[in-house]
Amino acid sequence: MIVLTKDEQAAVKWLEKRSVRVAEPATLLTYRLSVRAGRRSPDAFVEIVVLNVVFWASLLGYVFLRLLPGVEGDDLPDGGYTFFVVAATSLTMWLHIRAGDRRAAAWLGDRRLHRPPPSWRSVLNGWYLTSLLVTFGGGATLAVTMAAGGSLWAVFWLGLIVFGAVVDAAILTGILHRPVLAEDEGSLAVDVVTRLQDVHLLMPSAFAVPVVADLVFVDLPGEPWLIGYVVLAVVTNVAGWFAQRRRLPALPADGHYGEVR
Repeated sequence: MIVLTKDEQAAVKWLEKRSVRVAEPATLLTYRLSVRAGRRSPDAFVEIVVLNVVFWASLLGYVFLRLLPGVEGDDLPDGGYTFFVVAATSLTMWLHIRAGDRRAAAWLGDRRLHRPPPSWRSVLNGWYLTSLLVTFGGGATLAVTMAAGGSLWAVFWLGLIVFGAVVDAAILTGILHRPVLAEDEGSLAVDVVTRLQDVHLLMPSAFAVPVVADLVFVDLPGEPWLIGYVVLAVVTNVAGWFAQRRRLPALPADGHYGEVR
């Protein structure tokens, strides 16, 4: 009887969702799939600690912005706190996934198949790209326009938009530039699927929705534009999520994924 570790069990469940059943997953896939099935990588411990320190320091610094001269209560976006929570959540998941992939790469060594990473067009669908452009490009345009009209709220909001853009850009860059981690055709197929699935870590509209808190409690200039901005960001993000799911290829039945039951 094969006794599986929790990481192996998580990898088995990931494969089962892709209609592949194994008694024991291959080591390479265990490293890569366990973190994508919710397991935490011990290799990410230091980075997660640093992230949490930065998160709490940033959150505290944001609170103290209210003490700046000329800043009134309504000038600081009420939804700004959500930006830090979304960023910390996305980066935590990404750091665990990246740590799992790094462990897989170290284990694979020179046995890795030398294949170039796919182009960004084959990884990122048009709806996701549109959502990124709407959330960060459209949001920045609105913020600059409002700031030019004298809105201090828009200045702080612009800073939050730039912050969110940096977070999603870091994750997207990691996805696109990650080397192909495969030792055979089965693990190569898994690499394609995981790269496409990792795009779901991008949550651009989550950086647009916090504006709703200010629309409810603060009288902001350009409210119709802001409402349309939030709706468009959410709609394109949801469309991108479903479009990305439809792009996931099936894993080949004849691929090697571990010990067969």
